[in-house]
Amino acid sequence: MPYLLRYHFDPDYERRRLRPKNREDGSVDQFDLGYAQNVVAGQLLAEWEEVDPDDAPEPGTILSDDLSFPHGEGCRVDPSNPSRLLAAVNGHVSCVDGLILVRETLSIGRDIDFHTGNIVAVGDVLVGGGVRSGFLVMGRNITVRGTVEAAKLRAMGGVSCQAGIQGGGRGTVRAGKSIRARYCENAVLHAGQNILIDGASMHCRLFAGEKLAVKGRLVGGEAYCGEAVYVGEQLGGGSQSQTRLLLGYDPERIHQDQHLKARVRELVMELATCQEEVARGGERAEACGADVLRLERLLESCQAQLARLWSHPAAMRRFSACRVIVPGLVGANVEIGIGEAVLAVPEETRDVVFRYVEGEIVMEHPALRK
Repeated sequence: MPYLLRYHFDPDYERRRLRPKNREDGSVDQFDLGYAQNVVAGQLLAEWEEVDPDDAPEPGTILSDDLSFPHGEGCRVDPSNPSRLLAAVNGHVSCVDGLILVRETLSIGRDIDFHTGNIVAVGDVLVGGGVRSGFLVMGRNITVRGTVEAAKLRAMGGVSCQAGIQGGGRGTVRAGKSIRARYCENAVLHAGQNILIDGASMHCRLFAGEKLAVKGRLVGGEAYCGEAVYVGEQLGGGSQSQTRLLLGYDPERIHQDQHLKARVRELVMELATCQEEVARGGERAEACGADVLRLERLLESCQAQLARLWSHPAAMRRFSACRVIVPGLVGANVEIGIGEAVLAVPEETRDVVFRYVEGEIVMEHPALRK
C-alpha cells in the first residue's frame, strides 16, 4: 500500500515571494510579511496517509512504500504513531533539498526592512544587517550585527546589538535577561538582569533589574537600577542635560509607576473638564455627568494599582548593598538617588564610589579597591 506525504506547513514557503498580509478592513499591513513559519516542540509537521494505488497523484506529491520521513535536524517521529513527524524543538520549519528541518535559530542575512517585514520567532534570531526604523523583531534571544534604529526589539532571553543603537527617541529594546550594545543613543532599554554598554550611552532611559555597566560615558537621560551602576570614563556632563540615577527599587515597577501617574494626571484633567460642563448645565451636562462617573471609576482603579505596585516585598532592594562606581570623572548636572536619599554630585568629582549609609549617600575614594 503506497503512502502520500501530507505536509502541515508550506514546503515551498522559502521560495515564494513574500506579500503583505491583508487586514480585516481590506487594507494591507506592509510590516507583516510572515517571514518565518514558527513551530513549537511537539507540533505536527507531516504525516503519511494511505492512498489508493489506482489514484493518479498530483504533481509534486511525494509517495512512498514505507513510513520513512525525509527529515533532518529538529524533527522526531511520533513514538506513539510512526506515521506522524513532530517538531523536536521550538523554531521555524522549512523544507531544504527535500528534507524537513526545524532550526532553532532564524538567520536573516540582511536588514530588517520592507523586504522582510517584522520578524516574530519562537526561537533565536540572528540579523546579519540592521533593524530599520518602525520595524519589530521578537524572539527568544536576538543578535543584531548592524545598527538598530528607531525600532523595537523584544526577547525572552538576551539581546546583543553589535553595532549599537540609534533610537531617535522612539527605539526600545526589552530583554527578559540581559542587553549588550556597542553604544546607545536616544533609546529606551529594559533588561530583567543586566545592561552592558561597551561605549557610550547618550540621552537614554535605562532600566536594569540588577546591574548597569557603561564602559565609556553615561551622559543625559535616566538610569534605574536594582543594585549597582558602573561608569568607566565619565558620568554626566554638559550644562543643558541632566543625568539622573536611581537605585534600590525594582526598575520595572518604576516604569509602571510612571505610566500610571501619567494616566492619573490625564484622568484628573478630563474629570475637571467634565465637572465644569456639568456645573454650567445645558445640553452637554447630562452626557458629561455619565463621563464623570466613568472617569471617577478609572481614577480610583489607577490609584489602587499604584498602591498595589509598591506593596510587594520585591519592590525594594537592600539600599545598603547599592553602589554607583565611577573610576573616571563626574561631570555637571548629575543627581544620584539610592532609596529615599538623593545627592546632587559636585562637578569634577573623580575616582569615586557612592553608597547608602543611614539614610544618606556618601562618597568614598578610590572607586575600586584592590
